[in-house]
Amino acid sequence: VDHLVYRDSHPVAYKNTQLVYLGNNMDRYLTGRQLMVVLSVFVINLCGSPLPGTADAYFGLPDAMQQLFLGSGLAMILMTAMLGQLTTQVNASHCMIDFINNYLALFTLYFALGIEFSGVMHCAYLIQYGVALVSGEEIKSNEEPRTWVQSIFFWFRVLLSLTVLSFSLAVTLVALFQGKTTMWPNVPTWASLL
Repeated sequence: VDHLVYRDSHPVAYKNTQLVYLGNNMDRYLTGRQLMVVLSVFVINLCGSPLPGTADAYFGLPDAMQQLFLGSGLAMILMTAMLGQLTTQVNASHCMIDFINNYLALFTLYFALGIEFSGVMHCAYLIQYGVALVSGEEIKSNEEPRTWVQSIFFWFRVLLSLTVLSFSLAVTLVALFQGKTTMWPNVPTWASLL
């Protein structure tokens, strides 16, 4: 769709599209958005999980059903996917310009770009470079090559991201091997790692 067609009728959507198509901002948005999605799912799962000691309040479901749906978080995952993702995805697919013609969409775009700028997710670029190296394809960019200052800042954020990822992996493994997980009691620790 030509951007000039909706510049006057949908001014916020026009701002959104001008920003997201500037340089490599689409890739940056997708990187930041992915962290926002993961955080949203975790927060929703925590908000909807049953409180300790409320076993009698589980709607009279058998223990196996309680563990499957409420203990594992499956019920919240399904609710998030059905209510949070699928409805917005269907609406956005039918009314694309209208869907992003609001300041919440613009805020979300800025927030996702801010997450990407922070460098927390920059280890994803190492994977991108690795795949490009293995496939022999060149990574196409819509921007000028980085200056040496920009390169130092970029690789610093990659290092920062790898540090955060390594620390998160270490914490996860320690918690897993200490049994501080929601995995079923009969599953061995090594199997829950898989």
